Amino acid sequence: MNTLPFPYKIVRSQRRKRTSSISIGKTGNVIITAPVWVPNLILEKFLAQKSDWVIKQLKKARPKVIEKLYLAGEKHLYFGEEYPLFFIESNKSKIKVEFIYNKFRITKKSHTTSTDIKKAMINWYLENGKRIITQKATHFAGKIGASINRITIKNVSSIWGSCSHRHNLNFNRKLIMAPHEIVDYVVIHEVSHLLHHNHGPKFWNQVQVLDPNFKKHRHWLRANSHLLSL
Repeated sequence: MNTLPFPYKIVRSQRRKRTSSISIGKTGNVIITAPVWVPNLILEKFLAQKSDWVIKQLKKARPKVIEKLYLAGEKHLYFGEEYPLFFIESNKSKIKVEFIYNKFRITKKSHTTSTDIKKAMINWYLENGKRIITQKATHFAGKIGASINRITIKNVSSIWGSCSHRHNLNFNRKLIMAPHEIVDYVVIHEVSHLLHHNHGPKFWNQVQVLDPNFKKHRHWLRANSHLLSL
């Protein structure tokens, strides 16, 4: 079972006697070349130790994210899945965004610009991010007996989450584009700061209690954060 945040392929070589090496293919595939006698478990541990380097190389090799045009049928992320935009024309001036029947249903005037649609989508992510992340944060805070003062969802942010000494939690509105387990990791990370205002051993132990796979989720976010964009 692959516990790493990226797929990889093991290539056995009769010529190799002692050392193993990692390379990144032209299509962004991870290849580990090893002697025939080295167990898979050892190779995965070696790959895990080099995961930060691998993720950096994958970022260099990955294709650029295509800018969204906000046209009918274009797909947007919601909790790790892509759903299409579906437009309904209306005489009402305000754009209405709804997630229904596995699609984003947008009610708008016929001459509405893509810029206006983008703004409406951003507001939708802000509103739903506040609702869902508040539920998650309240749940995890209750598990560790911590209290939250205020939760804010940021429109523009260079970080995924933060926790102040006043127990105010802040989150990036793009977070709900990620799979649920990734959202949970970020929420757990910040909720754990309610008890431990540093990144010491006690903090990471608390994170691990709530999310045993937090390392995998953290690496996923580092490797795939470029995909979570509007």
